[in-house]
Amino acid sequence: MRSVWGAQLNPVNIWQEYPRPQLVRDNWINLNGPWLYQVTNGEEPNLYDGWKSILVPFPYGTELSGVQEVLQPGQVLWYKRDFSCNPPEGSRTMLNFEAVDQHCTVYLNGELVGTHHGGFTPFCFEVTLPIRRENHLLIRVEDESDQGLYAYGKQRLNHHGMWYTPQAGIWGTVWLEHLPKAAVEDLKLTPDVTHEALYVNLGGSFSQVVITVFAGAKLIHRGITCNMEYTIPMPHAHLWSPEDPFLYTIYIQTEEETVRSYFAMRKISTMIDKHGYPRFALNDKPLFLSGLLDQGISVDGGYTFPSVEAMRCELQTVKELGFNMLRKHMKIESRLWYSLCDQLGILVMQDMPASGAYDYWQMTVKPTLGFRNKQDRNTRPQDQMQVFTQELDAMLDTLYNSPCICAWVPFNEGWGQSDSAKIVRRIKAYDNTRLVDAASGWFDQGAGDFQSDHCYFRAYHPHAKKERILLLSEFGGYSYLEVGHSLPKKLYGYQKFTNKVRYNDAVFAMFERDVLANIPKGLSGCVYTQLADIEDECNGILSADREVCKLDARRLKRMNNRIQRSFIYGEYK
Repeated sequence: MRSVWGAQLNPVNIWQEYPRPQLVRDNWINLNGPWLYQVTNGEEPNLYDGWKSILVPFPYGTELSGVQEVLQPGQVLWYKRDFSCNPPEGSRTMLNFEAVDQHCTVYLNGELVGTHHGGFTPFCFEVTLPIRRENHLLIRVEDESDQGLYAYGKQRLNHHGMWYTPQAGIWGTVWLEHLPKAAVEDLKLTPDVTHEALYVNLGGSFSQVVITVFAGAKLIHRGITCNMEYTIPMPHAHLWSPEDPFLYTIYIQTEEETVRSYFAMRKISTMIDKHGYPRFALNDKPLFLSGLLDQGISVDGGYTFPSVEAMRCELQTVKELGFNMLRKHMKIESRLWYSLCDQLGILVMQDMPASGAYDYWQMTVKPTLGFRNKQDRNTRPQDQMQVFTQELDAMLDTLYNSPCICAWVPFNEGWGQSDSAKIVRRIKAYDNTRLVDAASGWFDQGAGDFQSDHCYFRAYHPHAKKERILLLSEFGGYSYLEVGHSLPKKLYGYQKFTNKVRYNDAVFAMFERDVLANIPKGLSGCVYTQLADIEDECNGILSADREVCKLDARRLKRMNNRIQRSFIYGEYK
């Protein structure tokens, strides 16, 4: 099945947008498009025969890539392509990958240039020495899926129900970039609304920089520094919010280049209401988080949307339906996706993609029945936790500058959960500007900023402890199949409907019962499962091809508006 955006795809003009929107330079080369691939059982590839076409950056195993097979553990996926390049004299050339699932080794013109492990975050290698005018790029990929140490999210070799078909290989833009000797190589932007300042942390090889900030077309700051740290005064700042997602533009000029970025002034915190309940607060004002669980899987491109326009249309639909938040579940998105959330004003709770074994009895059946008192100290081997923290740190570093992200979620439903209180301290030490949902769903250790509950199969009756923000971080999951727009092999959901009217009535009754009725009891946010249908899971409010909203759109927006009024004004009925 193809989406309307997949059907319009032009293979020679695909994903042409600059992939790193918060550190933009003009001198780059896009390597997306038709590549060649070959699969072996561990041996070296045949350099001349056996190569077939694959469309990058769509992952191996998806319709848009042109290859709908599953890479098995032990198999090796090889990519190759030739390209021309003429680096400016004296520059350094970087070969960038937005994401490769899961283990990647890169050769350029016969020379090993680097290896990378982990399938969700960007990485790059310097290729200044081996690069020539005419180049041959060879990439070796292995993917253990759910059988190894590294994060795999919702992918599973034995996929059905809530588990999705594994994907492998390149699934983000591949690109070259030429850096001058005096280059900005890293940038961290930290807003401080309380002290009316923006803190800039730089990395690079320059001697000094000129920093310029614009609010729209208005110049509001210009300064020069020789240091790697710089503070920009931001008095009377225009604050970012879902209703008014205002972004500032910042330019950083070295002796040899100018790079562009953006930032938002916004503050995320916890505040106590007049009844003593902790509430989520944005810019020191309480805000009810009305969100959707978003797995980020497109019907034809898998992990990779057909285009930026496909992402934008989906996110605009989220806004039009009245939601102000997405919980990005078990996936780290393209950096362009977060930039769109910044522009549109959609808050994001960001999951760490899960790793480790999933025990259905221990992590689904028993907690659903109410057995949730489980300690998580030292529950995973040291090598697994080392890999987990490496991937967690990479996620935090990659997404640090995204204003839309309001909270980090390191663990979901006990899956891979270990030492969650310690992990919360690790996250807070790196980023104290956001909140943390330490253990979404089941095995709460009293850590983090949220009392986080999942509730399926029954009415939600919270027991707010007035210590942390009460969040219904998953509920719903009702299924309805929109024939011709989703293609499950076997329909999966927590309650199944064949009548669309009854399906709608049941969902809205659940919002009344589980959300509206519990706002006066301390509920500060909810996450409905889920945004869109994926394979067997037909519990999305959108069909798999994103052409149909299965819930009455006007009724849903009215419900979201009513939730916000109830939260702010106490109109609980």
